[in-house]
Amino acid sequence: MDAMQLAQMKRTAEWQAQEVHHIERDLQAAELALEGTKKKVFELQKKLVEAKRKLQQLNTDAMKAQEEVRRKIAEDRQH
Repeated sequence: MDAMQLAQMKRTAEWQAQEVHHIERDLQAAELALEGTKKKVFELQKKLVEAKRKLQQLNTDAMKAQEEVRRKIAEDRQH
């Protein structure tokens, strides 16, 4: 190996070191974003469960109210 080949090898190694540094930085940013996204998913799952619970309660209340209205209409017809 001559001096030119050695110099080229060193330049290639320096470029590769910079590439590794950039990839490590990108990976760290992606991992942080992933953690944030996981937290957001968990919060949305909790909100969805609560919203479904409220919807079920509203549907139940609406069915009870509808039955009450039917009873009142039937009573009014009997009088």
